[in-house]
Amino acid sequence: MATRDKPPRRVKTSDTVFEIIETIQELDGASLADLSKELSFAKSTIHDHLSTLEAKEYVSRDGEQYTLSLKFLKLGMFSKDEHDVSRVGQPIIEELAERTGEGVWINVEEHGKAVPLTKAMGEKGITTHTSIGSREYLHHLASGKVLLSYMPDERVEEIIDRHGLPPKTSRTITDPDELREELEEIRARGVAVNDREAAKGVRAIAAPIFNGEKVVSAVCVSGAANRMTDERCYEEIKPQLLEATNEIELKLQYPGN
Repeated sequence: MATRDKPPRRVKTSDTVFEIIETIQELDGASLADLSKELSFAKSTIHDHLSTLEAKEYVSRDGEQYTLSLKFLKLGMFSKDEHDVSRVGQPIIEELAERTGEGVWINVEEHGKAVPLTKAMGEKGITTHTSIGSREYLHHLASGKVLLSYMPDERVEEIIDRHGLPPKTSRTITDPDELREELEEIRARGVAVNDREAAKGVRAIAAPIFNGEKVVSAVCVSGAANRMTDERCYEEIKPQLLEATNEIELKLQYPGN
């Protein structure tokens, strides 16, 4: 049994399997030779795991090339659908994207990272490196800072200790005290702004989604910095954003309506 003083015992075989899976994903498909170059395991070990994954239909093979199979899609969709906010929020953020012309995302926190659950793109929406299901640091995203701002202090410290505050751009907050101050301001004003902290030339504004007393996710509107000025963010987009989050909250609280 794990104790507070010792981390849970990890199973080496499981670590190996997931390293292989993640490497195939990172390389957008890989041969046995490719994986041998990238990983520290014996070639025979990688081959045995690939054979098992193929037999279980988690990877597909075309000649020498292995790719992740669509079996992961089923698992991913199941996980996504476990979050009611994804289903409830989709038509609402689509309307918000159409009204603002920008990109709109719903993000949740998992294992101290921000995970985009779903998105909607307006006619001027910008496609960045972020994708559905990716894992991003909380501290450089508007939605991530919103999620952090409503967490207990000890949870925030735990996330900082675990993941650090690495910079994404030169404007990313990397000082814990500066971040704590901003989180207080976010709680006071009800929204967070990402000012080119996650990607150069991109700004975003985000607000929390409550389910009862708990913040379960955040909605953010992001776009080109020259359009997402402070004036537009706070005077034009913020009211529409809060209207959208309130509608999602009501649908979560009263699902029959």
